[in-house]
Amino acid sequence: MFIRLIVIICFLLLPPSVIADPLKPRLYDIDQNQSFARFVTKMCTADIIKGEFLNFSGQIYFDEWEPTNSWIDVTLDASSLSLDHEFHKDEILKDIIEGSKILKTSLFSTIKLKSTKIERTSINTGIMVADLTLVGETHPITLEITFENKMTDRYATKIDPNKVSFSAYGTFKRSEWNVLYGLDRVGIRRMSDDVQVFISAVANLHNDAEDTQPK
Repeated sequence: MFIRLIVIICFLLLPPSVIADPLKPRLYDIDQNQSFARFVTKMCTADIIKGEFLNFSGQIYFDEWEPTNSWIDVTLDASSLSLDHEFHKDEILKDIIEGSKILKTSLFSTIKLKSTKIERTSINTGIMVADLTLVGETHPITLEITFENKMTDRYATKIDPNKVSFSAYGTFKRSEWNVLYGLDRVGIRRMSDDVQVFISAVANLHNDAEDTQPK
């Protein structure tokens, strides 16, 4: 009760245009230029891969009063991969990952992440369960998530009520999506089954947000 009272007082200090309906759930479009979707895994014990998908889009439905009603929906272009190094041994690493051995981008052009449940763990953090669609298969993944209900400018001197941001982190086993390349190797040559994912997104208020209802 005390925390909600403080939130209300803070919003009363904002301009009238902002406080007209400050806690109404709203839909936001992810700004690709201010966001990223990255991963880390191992091609073998000694070869750590860091990658990023450069093209993606998505939306955030953010219920500031009851964050558990919020949802996130992101689609990545599977062939927009950028990697921190070019070769694995004598092979082009991008060709390995985008080809028939792993992502099969000629058959599956997108990777999708859509939240199914958000549990609040603090005033701005939570656990998100989401459906991850990878190489045509959809399975749940659990991510630690942090919501920032209002973005400030770079100097943290003002609030922008038309933006939200979130960050998410988690690990999944690619074998659960039947991506098995390199898992039959032994010793130092064995590829890692674990893939760590990192998402940071800034989103702008959707033009038709006033008429949007939760999915």
